[in-house]
Amino acid sequence: MHGWRARIGLIVPHVNMTMEPEIYSVLPRGASAHAARMVIPRLDPAGLVTMADDALRAAEQLSELDADVVVFGCTSGSFVGGHEYETDLVGRIAERVGCPTLSTSGAGVQALRALGVTRVAVATPYDDTLNQRLREFFTAHGLDVVNLVGLGLRERVAHFPLARTPVSAIAQQSEEVVYRLARAAAHPDAEALFISCTNLSTLGVVAELENDISIPVVTANQASIWAAFRAAGLGDSPAAFGTLGRH
Repeated sequence: MHGWRARIGLIVPHVNMTMEPEIYSVLPRGASAHAARMVIPRLDPAGLVTMADDALRAAEQLSELDADVVVFGCTSGSFVGGHEYETDLVGRIAERVGCPTLSTSGAGVQALRALGVTRVAVATPYDDTLNQRLREFFTAHGLDVVNLVGLGLRERVAHFPLARTPVSAIAQQSEEVVYRLARAAAHPDAEALFISCTNLSTLGVVAELENDISIPVVTANQASIWAAFRAAGLGDSPAAFGTLGRH
């Protein structure tokens, strides 16, 4: 049976094209990942809250997986309602799946704390409304956001050349865009850089960013996978974890 070392459950937005490939790229031998999807009607606070309600239906799909940990794999969907909202959401999912559960935004905080960080620069694909919600979430956890730069994306999906249907506007962003966004967000007062959103491809740029900006880089997918490995008792530390992998 697959996952004889650990089985990791993922709950991701239905437009997410990135989190599953990124976790599959670093899974160690004997570990497996299994995803369920929740519908996000719009990329705004109301749409994210509606999606989070659908997460409970998605969680039912993982309830007989015998998972070691389940990850609510959406950063904005977990920080949008604040600290208490995220805690309640994770608790409700845990009741459905019967195993330890975490969210991406919670994993981000956990990772930054493991690094001993209190001042953080933030890069996101979001507009100002969601950026402010993320700033408030980090502030509630005792983190000082010294700089925040977003791409300003508001549309859930967009046209992509030769695609048969519209696809996620966030997932279309290249590693070059992610790298340049992160460099724009980096700040002299920051002790680490956080890149938000599990639909951004980030694992491939962590090493280069850490080399070029000389501070630890924490990303949504990297932190989620790192926290899931820890919760599942996996001692593996892929190179894509960067500095975080040593904690």
